[in-house]
Amino acid sequence: MACARTVFFIPGYRVVAPIHLASYFVKLVLLALETTEKRRLLMLQWRNTSPEAAASFYSRVLFVWLNRLFFKGYKTLLTVDTLTPLDQDILDASRPTKLQERWAKVKRVLDFTVEPDGPNTRNFGYGLIGAYALVHIGKALSLAWYEHMTYRVLTMFRGSLITIIFGKTLRLDASAVHDAEAITLMSADIDRIGLLCLSIGIPIASAAGNAQVPWLEAIEKRLAVTSKMLGTMKAIRMAGLTSTIHTIVSSLRIKEIRSSRAFRLLSVLQTGAANCTFTFAPVLGLGSYIILAKVNNTETLTEGVAFAILSLFQLQDRPVMSLLHGFEDFQTIFNAFYRVQTYILSAEREDFRVIPALQQSGTPSDENLPQKSYSTVPRNGIPRGPGSLDTSTFSAGGSAVSLKDAAAGYSEKTIVKDINLEITRGKTTMIVGPVGSGKSTLLRLILGELPEISGSVISAYSKCAFAPQSPWITWGTVQSNILGMSAWDTEWYNTVIRACSLETDFEDLPDGDQTRTGTRGSRLSGGQQMRVSLARALYSRNPLIILDDVLTGLDRKTEASILEAVFDAGGILKKTKSTVVLATNSVGHLRFADHIVVLNKEGSIAEQGTLEQVSASGGYVQRLASLPAVETSRQELLELPEEIYQELGLSNEEDELGSARKTSDLQVYAYYIKVAGVWTFSIYTFICAAYTFGLSFPSIWLQWWTDYNAKHPNENIGYWLGVYFGLAALAVVGCMGSDWAFRMMLVPKTSRKFHQLLLDTTMHATTSFLTSTNAGLTTNRFSQDLQLIDSDLPQSLDETVMNFLGVITSAVLVFTGSGYVSASIPVCAALIFLIQMFYLRTSRQLRLLDIETKAPLFSHFIETLGGITCIRAYGWSAEYMDQSYEALDTSQKPYYLLWCIQRWLTLVLDLLAAGIAVMLVAFATMVHNGSTGLLGVALFNVISFSGVLQSFVTQWTQLETGLGAIGRIKAFVQDTKPENLDGEADDLPDNWPSAGSIIFDNVSASYEASAKPAIDGFNLAIKPGEKIALCGRTGSGKSSLLLTILRMLELDAGSITIDGYDTRKISREELRRRLNTLPQEPFFLHGSVRENVDPLHISTDERIIETLRAVQLWDMLDSRGGLDAPVSEDSLSHGQRQLFCLARAIARPGNIVIFDEATSRYESKDAANVWLSTELGIANSLGSVDSETDELMQRVLRQELQGRTLIAVAHKLHTVMDFDRIVLMSKGKVVESGNPQELLANSMSAFYKLYTSGGSAAE
Repeated sequence: MACARTVFFIPGYRVVAPIHLASYFVKLVLLALETTEKRRLLMLQWRNTSPEAAASFYSRVLFVWLNRLFFKGYKTLLTVDTLTPLDQDILDASRPTKLQERWAKVKRVLDFTVEPDGPNTRNFGYGLIGAYALVHIGKALSLAWYEHMTYRVLTMFRGSLITIIFGKTLRLDASAVHDAEAITLMSADIDRIGLLCLSIGIPIASAAGNAQVPWLEAIEKRLAVTSKMLGTMKAIRMAGLTSTIHTIVSSLRIKEIRSSRAFRLLSVLQTGAANCTFTFAPVLGLGSYIILAKVNNTETLTEGVAFAILSLFQLQDRPVMSLLHGFEDFQTIFNAFYRVQTYILSAEREDFRVIPALQQSGTPSDENLPQKSYSTVPRNGIPRGPGSLDTSTFSAGGSAVSLKDAAAGYSEKTIVKDINLEITRGKTTMIVGPVGSGKSTLLRLILGELPEISGSVISAYSKCAFAPQSPWITWGTVQSNILGMSAWDTEWYNTVIRACSLETDFEDLPDGDQTRTGTRGSRLSGGQQMRVSLARALYSRNPLIILDDVLTGLDRKTEASILEAVFDAGGILKKTKSTVVLATNSVGHLRFADHIVVLNKEGSIAEQGTLEQVSASGGYVQRLASLPAVETSRQELLELPEEIYQELGLSNEEDELGSARKTSDLQVYAYYIKVAGVWTFSIYTFICAAYTFGLSFPSIWLQWWTDYNAKHPNENIGYWLGVYFGLAALAVVGCMGSDWAFRMMLVPKTSRKFHQLLLDTTMHATTSFLTSTNAGLTTNRFSQDLQLIDSDLPQSLDETVMNFLGVITSAVLVFTGSGYVSASIPVCAALIFLIQMFYLRTSRQLRLLDIETKAPLFSHFIETLGGITCIRAYGWSAEYMDQSYEALDTSQKPYYLLWCIQRWLTLVLDLLAAGIAVMLVAFATMVHNGSTGLLGVALFNVISFSGVLQSFVTQWTQLETGLGAIGRIKAFVQDTKPENLDGEADDLPDNWPSAGSIIFDNVSASYEASAKPAIDGFNLAIKPGEKIALCGRTGSGKSSLLLTILRMLELDAGSITIDGYDTRKISREELRRRLNTLPQEPFFLHGSVRENVDPLHISTDERIIETLRAVQLWDMLDSRGGLDAPVSEDSLSHGQRQLFCLARAIARPGNIVIFDEATSRYESKDAANVWLSTELGIANSLGSVDSETDELMQRVLRQELQGRTLIAVAHKLHTVMDFDRIVLMSKGKVVESGNPQELLANSMSAFYKLYTSGGSAAE
């Protein structure tokens, strides 16, 4: 168009010009037809294509395709389902010298305004107007399109990296999988890598990058501890260690903030250096010019020259700033890339089993996992190729698994060795042995999950069913956990449910098998979790089933029912001809075994054969059989009557999202400023204003200088140049001062306080919240939200404040250049107000959806990490990868659309700035009534205004995402109900409870959503040192009564008095800390052996060592570094973890001992001492202690329990016959109370009837 216009003004081209214009219009019509959207021509099945993909060229450039989304967001509440579909390219990616011309233009406008009118003046004016319009509008369109394509690449890059990390996680060795590492990579590091698409620089800021490494490591450590904490909050709270955990996590956060100080300080210095470059450049340039002019007596500094030079420097400012900031970003990106690369290149789980080709076709291997071929020669030089391994036994009816001279373990220790074992198809093999003998390790060896191996393992099956010792329960319904990835079969499902005795449980659950399981199965009892895990294994109908001690969470009646229905000759395993490998500690289970394998303490096979053969040998099995018939069950985590299920409803994620959406931006800004401190933020804002003044006023000073210089050429140069230099210095000092105040004062303060708010709210939330809220949601708050608050939001807020002041200043200077343009101020202000009002309704919802849709991604990662061994055993890696695709695609929709609408806003405001520039030039060229100096200031600031406005919008939109995190935290803190009440105090005597008396006076309690009380008028007086067993059937209120003591269930009426103190007047944490409660679920603190055994720091080292010796763990721990060595659950076997937690309870003083299970897996040689093994809640902690340890434990327990008060929930009635008193409960009331021996001697007593009717099982 510009070329056609020029042709009309060339003499002699009057005929050519119309032809040229006609051809132009023909091309324009063809282009319009080609670029017109053709959605209406699409077939019906393609009508739901992404609007962007079907949009025309102009619709994409002008972002017209987003208008429908804005109207929808303005009128309705957006959800993920109502968002426009994503472009297929994005979805597929988730599965893997202009300066001289501009100088001349600015100078020509200034010269034009002072030239006398001529014959072509008006045409020149039109040309200048058109040139400005083309440049500014073209710049706006091209910049918007460039940034849009950049963010498309960023979105696809994000999807690809997350998919790669998840796929790598599925292939890692189980021992190398850490919760926080993958979570940190997929959140903080991927967000940082995304910067690569936005700015690229030279990696010279290595100091800043190196300073960031310890910061990222500190983040990972904090997330690891926080993730573990969130998974064991119930056990932590029962043990009275809430404040201890709070201190540990808070200290990690403080260390993390301190580790970021070096990086933040270097960022301040780098920002100052960058500002020095463009702030002092005009001073040096103009100073050199005027000094040379005076020395050489040449043309002095005029308005046209001055503002043309100033515009040249202004045009260079943004690229230089981007380059210098790119240095820091590049090193940050490099570090993030390095961490992701290290993770992706880390050693993968390598399956060293040999799987004959005969069975590979029938049971295909997991595609995502590396498999060894037949020609492999493993480490230690033991050949395993087809020429050296005899696979003839793997024909139909032969061996299912064969181990030859197999040894396995971890890098520091061999756990099992010299294993020679044939597991026959269709037979049941049971493995027994003492604690630490390697039963679970042998099962992992059969699964191909061990990182080190020698010898050979041949398996007929690449897939098998696996039920681990600690049940793996995912977030979902009970039914979905049983089905897993198996196809639905109604008849088989009902058969499995009956075999696992789950029918009665489904009747008690509020929604039957559609009841939500909660975080890690928190809404199911321990026994229910075990049976669901077993049901999953049975339902899968895999020919090989591996079970790790899965019957230990059951009462005798349920256990007997399952043994008969599953393992007996007529059980479903025999009917399906399944091969079963079961690790167990119960001699009662061995009668169902076809083959028994006994491991010794050294990890080798001591004996094997049928039950008759191993019993006759006089070895371990015979010794085990000679012990009293103590049941091998363990307590269920928490006996939950129907009432608690109503109270433990799922946290409503939509309500939380809606609450956050209702929070206005002004409220969020005010909340942030309140947390940061009003004075601190005011000081920072004042320094920012000083910086803006020092940055903007020099153009006014330059205009005054040129006016003076026109009258007094080259006079007082020192004065004018000195003030000019001083203003530049003020700008640099203001920039560094504001950046220092923000990064070194304000940001650390907000980072610490927002984490404190999150942590305090979580730690003091109600028990129902902790057990029913998805772990992914809470983890997302501590990871993604805090990441935004720590990094993204501070930078965006700092830049937004700076650019906002710059926009205001530039706008004032632009409008002062022309009185006519000033008249458009109300119109421009109204347009900006309407644009932001229209934009923010959609933007606010999208930014919250972006954060919310990341939570399912975190949850899926966490669940996958927790069950990686099960997933690979079942061969479900591909299915879990598909689920990650779905969660990622859902997350990508708001993520991408948020970038798109931000580009739309940038384009609209750039077009507005272009309109202002065109108006300014139009009035300047058409109406000669203004000051040339002021016009120069205005034209200079038009260039600045466009850039500052674009930066302001970019940073403002980034700020919105950070504000979403603030809004979520604000809603979380305000909406989460705390468990603490007014009137609670900590002023108790140091030795309280000194005696151990407990009085229940007409106690009644109910769950929040329940109309029926769980405890109803309960009365009981417990004397100091008395041992009380609470008995009753499921739902009688036994566990609820314990919760009332610990104040995890609030009283509706009555009181509980301990040594004369009403528990309602004692703070909950202090009460739980003074009582000795051992949770069934083993948990470990982040720290050393000493800190884990004695988290309250009240025992001496000698006492700790003595306690560890008592549970036979000291020799092992001493060899690893003693009390100062770090310890975690990963470094101990399942049985050793339980023994360790027992040591923690023994080392902790306290005159009142509480636990909710009186059954025992403790291998007692003396039935009279059974209660000793349960007195500290060690029913689960001493799962398989051998007889030698038993004698040692008995002595320690007698000494430690002397004179203590004990309250125990008894599911196994025969284990509490030595208690002082039994309290039989029903419907929350006392039915009967008395000495167990006396009650059992009375055939009319309710206790006698309960004991005889349920096989001594109380539930």
